[in-house]
Amino acid sequence: MAALKILILTDFSDLSKVAINYGLSMAGKLEAEYTILNIVRLDGVPKSHLKMKQIENSLLAIAEEEGKNLIEESIKQTKSKAKVTFKAIKSHKVADTVGRYAEANKINLIIMGSRGASSFKKVVLGGTTVSVIDVCDVPVLAIPEKAEFTNFKHVVYASDLKNVQKELDTIIPFARIFGSTVHMVHVVEAIDKEVDARREEASVLVQKADYAKISLEVVIDDNVPVAIDKYLKVKKGDVLTTFTHELNLFEKIFARSVTRKLAYQGIIPLLTFKRKSVKPVK
Repeated sequence: MAALKILILTDFSDLSKVAINYGLSMAGKLEAEYTILNIVRLDGVPKSHLKMKQIENSLLAIAEEEGKNLIEESIKQTKSKAKVTFKAIKSHKVADTVGRYAEANKINLIIMGSRGASSFKKVVLGGTTVSVIDVCDVPVLAIPEKAEFTNFKHVVYASDLKNVQKELDTIIPFARIFGSTVHMVHVVEAIDKEVDARREEASVLVQKADYAKISLEVVIDDNVPVAIDKYLKVKKGDVLTTFTHELNLFEKIFARSVTRKLAYQGIIPLLTFKRKSVKPVK
């Protein structure tokens, strides 16, 4: 199997350093090549300035120098032997640039820091982390500011029970790498015939899966994020896994999906897969 290509985003903040250290600490379990990517924002650069190119080049040069120091510092802290390179790209839009870079370079996983937001921001603002999740087809691992990698011993897999087989085909290879116990949970307001039927179908698929350390539970609660928060604590989850989808116009205006709300809670790392791009890992 070829080495995984992992992209870690940085803006040189303390939060992004947490994400870098977390990602490099995973290297002991993975055969992977790491690229640390910095998007040099040009929002403040005057577009009509005659020396704009010189300013841009100076910003890139500074980023490259800081990136070199950042890699040395992170490798020293994590004692990682991973292959790590640094790349700086100038752009006005972070998420779109990350998406294009990930596609062009066949990235397998994006890792980035994720800070919580106020209730107002949850509704009105997308946030960089959520924007990257929305734009990129590549799985995104969002790391909260106090996270430290130990191992993915307990994976909490939040499911709507609609695409269970494809999702299991994605999660189980990941779980095998880390020897994880997978706690699959479905949260509903009440049990009805449709929920019962989905639960039975999912239970059969779980039993047939070629992985013993996976179970399914249905939790009754009218607040999905809060219910999953409680479930994470009970199961001592090391990472929360969800499958997201592209928002339709109604969702974009009047609501945020469960995955996007969970991305802001910052309890533990959140690993999201874009539903339309789910493919089995070979």
